[in-house]
Amino acid sequence: MKRITIYHNKDCDRCRKIARVHRMFDWLDRVEVSTATPKTGPLHLGEIAVEDHQSGETFKGVNAVRLICRNIPAYTPLRPLLWVPFIARRIEKELQGCTDSRCVVSATQTVS
Repeated sequence: MKRITIYHNKDCDRCRKIARVHRMFDWLDRVEVSTATPKTGPLHLGEIAVEDHQSGETFKGVNAVRLICRNIPAYTPLRPLLWVPFIARRIEKELQGCTDSRCVVSATQTVS
């Protein structure tokens, strides 16, 4: 049964690539990935929102990443790092959306 839904912008190549990685490591089938618009409204390129099916809450930024890591066991070793202030700030910055070419995935980076 799916526990969370990860929403990302349908036009973001970087987000699609990261979504494929989440699906690959989601051995317990807990995560749904969607390009639909979340309750919080439309997403910018590079921005994600994660809905917790149990509570109904939707999270963005580092809190969204923490929820993803709690639901994909392969990410367990990364969880303590998400509480380190400078790492949390970096994640927040990365997930605010793309204002430059950060979301561009070159042909050499694309995973099939």
